[in-house]
Amino acid sequence: MRFIVGGLICFLMTCSFMISWVQAKNMLGLPDELTQGGFYVGKVASGGRVWLEGKSVKVSSDGYFAVGLNWKQTGMVKMKFAAPDGTLYPQRFMVRKKKYDVQHIDGLPPKMVTPPADVLVRIKADSARVKKARAIDSDWEDFRGKFIWPVRGRISGNFGNHRILNGVAKSPHTGMDIAAPKGSKIVAPLGGVVTMVSNLYYTGNTLIIDHGFGVSTVFAHMDRITVRMGQQLKQGDQIGTVGATGRATGPHLHWGLNWYKERLNPALVLGE
Repeated sequence: MRFIVGGLICFLMTCSFMISWVQAKNMLGLPDELTQGGFYVGKVASGGRVWLEGKSVKVSSDGYFAVGLNWKQTGMVKMKFAAPDGTLYPQRFMVRKKKYDVQHIDGLPPKMVTPPADVLVRIKADSARVKKARAIDSDWEDFRGKFIWPVRGRISGNFGNHRILNGVAKSPHTGMDIAAPKGSKIVAPLGGVVTMVSNLYYTGNTLIIDHGFGVSTVFAHMDRITVRMGQQLKQGDQIGTVGATGRATGPHLHWGLNWYKERLNPALVLGE
């Protein structure tokens, strides 16, 4: 009898633990399973705090926050939630792998694959300018909205593709390429503020929009940019036109999505 009672107590304690763990899984308002390179908006109780892999995540006054996963993230992501009363809840999310293809692109000018020494200084300065814009941590909350396509067209390059340019292996693709006729209208996929307008060596006429809380989008190879630095935008406002400036074999828009230093997969916010 004592053995049966003891076993019953252990069983009930185990069930209680399992129920608490299941409830804790969804305390951040995120999907139960995340994806490599994915972008997510979560929601917690006002006054709550959130951590991702030990690093504090910015949370709005009414509980919204943004997170993004590295394109090579595997296994399980560890997060933590502190309720307004200070109670801590560990959070665990499995990460689904994405398949990244190999893409061969030929016909590029040799200087765009292996740049001459006299432009390396410019390339370094370009990189620093982009890095600075992506590091902006504003209080805008446009990131909470639902993304729309910046331009409609054929997907000519996917995020994460391992690229072979003129036979030379290069870094994986950091955005989504959308092929469209030169001059096609490009619009802001979310509201935000323009934080960079520049002509860069590799990406040509390039624009970055800050959507708040470390979330930004980049638009490259544009023919014309029709907005200015510091301009506040609404979703759907025209920001420029499709072109083939920089390292490009034809007119298209390279569209990138960032969460601070993490480059994310734009196709995932469109439901692929």
